[in-house]
Amino acid sequence: MKKLEVKDLIRKIKIEAAEYSENVASHGKLILITVILTFIVMFAVALSVFFISVQGAEKVRVPNVKGMSLNNAILEMQTRELYPKLQFRYSDLPGEKGLVIDQYPKEGSIVKAYRSITVTVSRGVPIEEFEDYTGKDIDSIQNSLDLAFSGADSLVKVSRPVYVKSDAPVGTILEQFPAAGTPIEDYMRLQFVVSSGNKNVEVEVPSVEGKSIKSFLAQLNNTNNQITYNVSLSEDSSAPREGKVISQEKVGKKVKPYSRSDVKIAVRPASQESSNIQGLFTYNLPEYPFAVSVKLDAVSPDGNQTTIADFNHPGKIITIPYDVKKGSTLILYVMNEEKTREVAE
Repeated sequence: MKKLEVKDLIRKIKIEAAEYSENVASHGKLILITVILTFIVMFAVALSVFFISVQGAEKVRVPNVKGMSLNNAILEMQTRELYPKLQFRYSDLPGEKGLVIDQYPKEGSIVKAYRSITVTVSRGVPIEEFEDYTGKDIDSIQNSLDLAFSGADSLVKVSRPVYVKSDAPVGTILEQFPAAGTPIEDYMRLQFVVSSGNKNVEVEVPSVEGKSIKSFLAQLNNTNNQITYNVSLSEDSSAPREGKVISQEKVGKKVKPYSRSDVKIAVRPASQESSNIQGLFTYNLPEYPFAVSVKLDAVSPDGNQTTIADFNHPGKIITIPYDVKKGSTLILYVMNEEKTREVAE
């Protein structure tokens, strides 16, 4: 009897094991099918989102803005949910200055909303020589000057005006350099001397303490800067690699425009391992009746030319810190004319 009971027990275990295996196999197939269906649904959703994003925004018709003023053209495009990408060029016909003379895509094209439309605006006919701006109000002609001399291909850059005390109304252009009638033949800077009226003008000396050489030059080049800095260098092996302004005179004081503020910059001693060199460009200019435009360029040994400093200066001693590649040529320009050059080594 015992043998039969054992045999029955073994047979029962085998039957239960077989049923369990079939159960697991059946559920395994169900799980596998569920996973596959989940992936299919996820892929379908992702594909739908992709096609919706590709379809993008609503499509609109490009309006004709040729012949419109720039402001009107911008307003017209904004009503269609389009945005201008501006270009400027000279035109042959007088009277087109400030008007849209070309556009892309052309009128009637169907495009997606919110895209940019290239709009070409006329600078007017090419200017071959400087006009006479003396006696005019600086604000009234600023926009026309920006339009006439904007763009990377312009040969003229308008320097920030120099204001001087005068009996003439505030904003009146007293002098211009170059003079009226001067041919525009190469890259040139247009400088205005403007009346500040009878009132004494004062400016506050901003702090440059703690700035690196690069940050100090950014302050020097700022269009609002009206301070002349007397810079000196001090070698310090613990100085940051980029240099650091460690002292400055007259911070926060009210002074006349282009008054001088002494600044000391700490730099590391020259190193053979470094490909760059830090130094101080110094030159003695004549004393000018007003602050004139000056520019210091650096031409690296491989021929790349960059502008280090571009600001107004009243003349006499000029000091400009630099951090350039060894062997670079430093060139000083005063009112468009090269004054001197030296090699940084």
